[in-house]
Amino acid sequence: MKKLILIAGIFLVFSFVSKGQYTTTDVFKVDNITWYGLDFSNIKLIGSEGFTDPNAIKNQFFNSWNNLIISEPEKYNLAEVFSKSSVENDLSIVTERNTLPDPDKLVIEENYSFGEDEVKKIISEYDITGKEGIGLVFIMESFNKTKEQGYMWVSFFDIETKEVLLSKKMNGKVGGFGIRNYWAKSFYNVMKRIGKKEWKAWKAQY
Repeated sequence: MKKLILIAGIFLVFSFVSKGQYTTTDVFKVDNITWYGLDFSNIKLIGSEGFTDPNAIKNQFFNSWNNLIISEPEKYNLAEVFSKSSVENDLSIVTERNTLPDPDKLVIEENYSFGEDEVKKIISEYDITGKEGIGLVFIMESFNKTKEQGYMWVSFFDIETKEVLLSKKMNGKVGGFGIRNYWAKSFYNVMKRIGKKEWKAWKAQY
C-alpha cells in the first residue's frame, strides 16, 4: 500500500513539473494555438522617403495592421497556414508593447537586424499569467522601403514558461495602395509562403 502511495506521489510530482513544458515538436502536434499578434516594439523603418510620418505609423498603423489580421480571417487564415483546428486571438500584449517605440528613432537609413537572442528577450518580457499552451507572435524586425521588404521573426513559444520553441526569420515583398495595405502585403506573403511550403519543411526538420 505504501509503495502504491509512493508511486502515485511521484507520478503527481512528475505531472506537475511537466505541465506546460512543450517542445518544438509540439508546435506541429497541437491542434490549438494562441495568436499574440504583430509585435512592433523593436522595429525600425528603413528609408525616410517611405516613412514621412513616424508618429502615424506608431499611433495608427501598428494597431491597424494587427486588427487587419483579425478582421479579415479568410485572407489571413492562421489556422489554415499553420494546420490548426482553431486559433485564439489575444492582442493585449502587443497592444501595450507597440506603444514602446520612440517615433523620433523609428526611421533610419542604415541596415538593421537582430538575432534569436533578442527574440527570446522580447518574449521573456511578456506579461502573461494564468494561461498555458503554445503561443504564436510575429516579432517585427524592419520595414525596408529601399528593398521593398518586410522582415519578421515567426515565433512559437510556451505560454506558461515563455520559452521560445521555434523562431524563423522571414521576409515578404510589399505591394498595394496606401500605407496599410502596402506593408501588410509583407506579412501576408510570409503567411502565404509558410502555408505553401515552409510549414511542411519545418515539420520534417523537427
